[in-house]
Amino acid sequence: MSLDLSKHSGVSMSQTNNRLSIILQGDITPEMISVLNSEVLENIKAQRIALVIFDLSAISVLDLTEFNALHSIALMIKLMGAETVFTGFNAGVVAFLISAGADISGINTVSGLDDIDRVLNKIKDIV
Repeated sequence: MSLDLSKHSGVSMSQTNNRLSIILQGDITPEMISVLNSEVLENIKAQRIALVIFDLSAISVLDLTEFNALHSIALMIKLMGAETVFTGFNAGVVAFLISAGADISGINTVSGLDDIDRVLNKIKDIV
């Protein structure tokens, strides 16, 4: 079975050097998460990706199950030797996740794409 994110209109993936940028839009479905997981891990392996950026700025609603799925993907990315940064969380999503008791440990976030290099330098200082 061929995995193809182009069939999922809510996902856009692009690579620049060793960075993989993923823009999520609309509803996040279990099928989308499954395909996204496979595609991202395969890209990390094949293209020697060092950083995966998830842009959630077009996501207005994110439930705990969807967040946990993205968190799980971030942990898998870490096990493959790459870093993950999330950007674009809106205030309503953040408030919901915190009130719902979401496990945010190990999640690197930035308010905008301009802050990614700052976060990467901070990560390198810790490691």
